[in-house]
Amino acid sequence: MKRSLKCTILGTLLAVSCQNADGQEKTRYSPERPTVSPYLNLLRNDTGPLPNYYSLVRPQLNQQAFDNGIVSAARLQSLSIQKIEDVAQMRSTGPTGTGSVFRNLSHFYPAKRTISARRR
Repeated sequence: MKRSLKCTILGTLLAVSCQNADGQEKTRYSPERPTVSPYLNLLRNDTGPLPNYYSLVRPQLNQQAFDNGIVSAARLQSLSIQKIEDVAQMRSTGPTGTGSVFRNLSHFYPAKRTISARRR
């Protein structure tokens, strides 16, 4: 009885003190290149009247080329944005414009001039 109680307490302490292992991180697997060749679709027999190359292989190759172009464009765009942000951080510009007041309509309704202001 004592031994099983000690083992239960020890097991509970170990389970509570453990942290996540590196293998438990939730990351998405995205290989650099396709893992299966689109040319394997040439051997399929369940397609329509068009040859497999034009109905299966060629569209998949076109899609892969399009996806690669999108990734390249996104990479170039992020690099150019980073360059712009770096240049903006290098420059120290002062404040621009003039101060304003909310609902200030004095330019539409000028204040009435007083008698002393008219004599000038």
